[in-house]
Order: sequence, then C-alpha cells, then structure tokens
Amino acid sequence: MKSILLIGQSNMAGRGFIDSVSPIIDERIKVLKNGRWQMMAEPIHGDRSVAGIGHAASFAKMWIDAHPGETLGLIPCADGGTEIDEWSKDGVLTRHALMETRFALETSELIGILWHQGESDSSGGKYRTYASKLQQLIEVYRSELALPQLPFIIGELGDYLGKSGFGLSANEYSQINQCLRDVANDVEHCYYVTGSGLQANPDGIHIDAASQRLLGMRYD
Repeated sequence: MKSILLIGQSNMAGRGFIDSVSPIIDERIKVLKNGRWQMMAEPIHGDRSVAGIGHAASFAKMWIDAHPGETLGLIPCADGGTEIDEWSKDGVLTRHALMETRFALETSELIGILWHQGESDSSGGKYRTYASKLQQLIEVYRSELALPQLPFIIGELGDYLGKSGFGLSANEYSQINQCLRDVANDVEHCYYVTGSGLQANPDGIHIDAASQRLLGMRYD
C-alpha cells in the first residue's frame, strides 16, 4: 500500500459542508485512524467539530484511478488555525505527524506530503520569514523519515482571501502565495498547486466543498 501525509491548517483538514457535494466512496482509499487503516469516509480529519470536506479525498480518487491495483492510505495530521511556527521540528504538531507517519510506514510506502497552510501567517509581515521556515520544515520531514527525495506538494491560498468575513484578516495572502511558489521552485521535488478561482464558504476564509474537490484534482 502507498500512503500520503496530510499536514497544514484548516483548509487542509477541510471545512467544506458535507452535504453540498456527492460523497467519494472507494474501498481502495484508506485513512489511518486509531492505529488502523480504515476505509475512507469524510470528514477525513477530526481536528475540530466543524471538520468537513477537504481536498484529500478527490486527490486520492484521481490517484487511485490512475494506478489500478494499488491502495492508497491517507495520514490526516492537519490542525486548524495553526501558524507555520507551530510546525517546527520540536513542535507538537510535527512530532505527532512524524509519529503517525512512522506507524504508517510499518504497513505502507510513503510517496508524498500534501501541505496547505498560510492563512494564519497572512498578516503582520510574517511572510518575510515564511519561505525559510517552510524550507526548514520540508527538510525536517525528509530527514526524519530518511526520504531525501520525498515529493512535497504545496497548495496556494485561495484568491478570495482579503475580501470578506474572516478572510479580511488574511490581507497578505498574495505575499504568502509568492513564498509558496518560490519554495516550490527552489527546492527539489517540490511542486505547487494554484489556488486561483477557488470559492469560499460564507465565512470568507474556508474553501467551500466544490472548490475543495477541484483543488484535490489539481494536487494530483
């Protein structure tokens, strides 16, 4: 079985409304929960009571359809509202993600990491140090897991930010997106996924379910 680690903040964990899109049901897609590989059901993450549709499910569906005979396991470790500083080497979130991944490696082959984070760093000039911190984060995961060429796929923030609701607070999202693109271009085996044209929930900060489905297909 192949596996994928999911890290970042709430738009990785998923806040799309469950009943607004058709479910993705496929026995070939698993999720690591309570120490066991279980058939995927959404929400994949359980970081908050409002967890909903994220982009991992549509990513997994496209990947599994393109790889007949394979099984794909998702390792959900994103946490809503978190800044990149909380994903430092010695931080709880990275320690937890590495622990879960090492457990998954007992029964699977890790083939990539999906990262979507930055809304919480899109104000107050935090973009100035964001790229270097993200590069350090990538190195931590590759080094700790002894996978120096592990693909790291970076999702851009939606261009709906900075306009309404809670999204107004992310007034430097475009600078963060430039950091994300720079890292993807500068670091080997890193790739970025455009966030152009995505739509938000009424709160103005979380990607809606239909756009999450689209974003997942872009990650593939």
